Amino acid sequence: MTPCATPSCRLPDLLEARRQDILRRWELRVGEVLGEGSPPRVAWVRGPPGLVDSLVDLLRGAHVALDLERARAFGGRLGRERYQAGVDAGTLVREFGLLRDAILEVLEEAGWLPELSGLRMLNQALDVGLADAVAQYGREQERGLRATESTLLGILDHAPAAIYAKDTRGRYLFINHTFAQNLGKSRGDVVGHTDQEMLPPDLAEVCELSDRQVLATGQTLVTDEHQLQPDGPHIFQSVKFPLPDAAGGVAAICGISTDVTEVRRAGRERDEAREHLSRIITQLPIIIWASDAKGIITLCEGEGLRVVGVDGSQLVGRNIFEVYADRPDLIEATRRAQAGECFALELEMGGSWFLTRVSPVLGPDGGVASVAGVSLDITERHRAQEVLRQSEMRYRLATQATSDVIYDWELGTGHIEWSELAARQFRLQPHQSLDIDAWTRRIHPEDRERVSREMQAVIDDGDSHWADEYRFLRGDGTWAVISDRGQVIRDVAGRAVRMVGAMQDITERRAAELEAKRRAEFEQLLIGIVSHDLRNPISAITMATTTLLRKENLDEWQRKVIGRILSSAERATRMLRDVLDFTQARLGGGIPMQPRSLDLHELTRQVVDEVQLANPERRLVIECSGDGRGLWDPDRLAQVITNLVNNAIHHSMEQGPVRVRTHGTHRAVALAVHNLGPPIPSELRTRLFEPMKRAERKEARDSRGLGLGLFIVKHIVDAHGGGLRVRSNPHEGTTFLVRLPRLLGREVAAPDVPHASA
Repeated sequence: MTPCATPSCRLPDLLEARRQDILRRWELRVGEVLGEGSPPRVAWVRGPPGLVDSLVDLLRGAHVALDLERARAFGGRLGRERYQAGVDAGTLVREFGLLRDAILEVLEEAGWLPELSGLRMLNQALDVGLADAVAQYGREQERGLRATESTLLGILDHAPAAIYAKDTRGRYLFINHTFAQNLGKSRGDVVGHTDQEMLPPDLAEVCELSDRQVLATGQTLVTDEHQLQPDGPHIFQSVKFPLPDAAGGVAAICGISTDVTEVRRAGRERDEAREHLSRIITQLPIIIWASDAKGIITLCEGEGLRVVGVDGSQLVGRNIFEVYADRPDLIEATRRAQAGECFALELEMGGSWFLTRVSPVLGPDGGVASVAGVSLDITERHRAQEVLRQSEMRYRLATQATSDVIYDWELGTGHIEWSELAARQFRLQPHQSLDIDAWTRRIHPEDRERVSREMQAVIDDGDSHWADEYRFLRGDGTWAVISDRGQVIRDVAGRAVRMVGAMQDITERRAAELEAKRRAEFEQLLIGIVSHDLRNPISAITMATTTLLRKENLDEWQRKVIGRILSSAERATRMLRDVLDFTQARLGGGIPMQPRSLDLHELTRQVVDEVQLANPERRLVIECSGDGRGLWDPDRLAQVITNLVNNAIHHSMEQGPVRVRTHGTHRAVALAVHNLGPPIPSELRTRLFEPMKRAERKEARDSRGLGLGLFIVKHIVDAHGGGLRVRSNPHEGTTFLVRLPRLLGREVAAPDVPHASA
């Protein structure tokens, strides 16, 4: 049985008794009618329960005006809460209507008989609450709109871009602070005016043309606008879009203009820099390449591709593991990079060498997203390094093969780099090293000052070569004689920076030279003594035999014996003279000459006549032609003629003649001695003019000489600045040809009477 079912039950008591039922019914109706647009439950709980309680108090109270004010205050609070909860005004009105329906439905079910005064008070309270709720809702909404508009205006005014709105006739409805600042006018000077009234004609025409295009198409338009401002021309990127009205038309044109001058300038500079970098990269001997995480080549460019004969565009999109399947080194490098390793290595491709730096590119998750690399062509450097390695190897082998100690002295630091032979040559201990100070201290005290002075003079005077010999202290305390040669190396300014040289241990050679000199001096002294001692008895024999031959009472046998004694003495005299000449040539610096003017034709005739007397059984033929005058030593040339003619007699057939021919030309006089007979063996020709080398042939009748004749002949001819040749063959025989220049330092005078030595 429902409470207060009788008509006598008062309305306030009934509302209070059925309060929860009213709220439940109202909540159910709100959910059914409003659905998703129903207010949140928290608003329902805080709203109508308080309103129902206010209705109960209003119907019981005696102060109607005060209770209505309470209902009005509650309605205002409810309107504010509904606005803050996001409920629209229509929902708020319907909420009050559903509350009225729930109350009347409960009263009807309770059998309440209407009381006009109570019903009037109920409706009046609900109407007052609804009116104030809607009014407060409106005030809150207006306050929110003003706050939103203020915030929006603040945002627009502080935006770096120029923002504006125009009506369809081109009059400005709104501009922000940036627009006014760029235009140099206030907002009041712009709003209500058109572009023709504020901008230059050409710029205004451009703006109006874009406005008409937006109005005609209803689409957003992006354009560039160029404006001349006090600091120079500026570029504005303008975005214009239509503002639709309720009917779907265009109510206004809105625009946003951004100053992109610096951005465009930076973009141009970036593009120019990128283009410049691209040109540099394409001209450098490098290859820039990249691949994704799966090994697909995404980039392959660079001048280095031309060197290896590869088209990079044909590699892009291919898998690196397939392209270089035959190059395990490249495959291994790719896998290392995909594993996150950064490294560098040298690779050979197409006959060229590249220094490749490989780096993984990490993605947001920290994994390897791609692999990038740069390959620099180092072919020339690689070749230079190979040449350097070969050079170093040759240098090392050369230093090991030579007996010289090679050094490289840095003049600035005093450090000396020695070849490996130094320690063994100088007999140094393993811990011993030689810098410039240690090297100087090891020079003999008597040589040290001279060596240092002359070396420093070469360095200071700009010379490039230094050489000296000095005594050097070895590591074992013995002294070595060193031949030192150094080459000074200077920089571009001419300053001496290094000296590279070689040190040779000539101790044994110097000792051998001293010993040879001592022996030579002894030999020369011995030969001089022997020659002097032999000359006197031989001269006595010659004088005695000559005196005996002058006697008239000698028979033929006696004359023949004395003639042989005289011939042997003369041969001994010649042998003694040859020995003295040989000694002088080998040990005394050459055979001395005493040139004077003479006629070689006359000298030759005289010498040949003397030889003919000693060899009456042989036929000697003389032929002379041209001018035979010259400046020569007559005694020495008589030796030459005598030795050559005797040599021809001894090595020719008895029945064949020996021909002696002299012929004068413009600058020289030639002497030729010819004989018939077997040629000189080829193995003897190369050493024919060496001492003690006689042509041992069966046909030679006399081989009792010392083998010094041709040796002395060559030295005498050389001393006259002439030349000596020999021609020998089976058909023509043997010819010795001497060529003597006419002058030896002065003009030839008239020939004196020739004098020939015996």
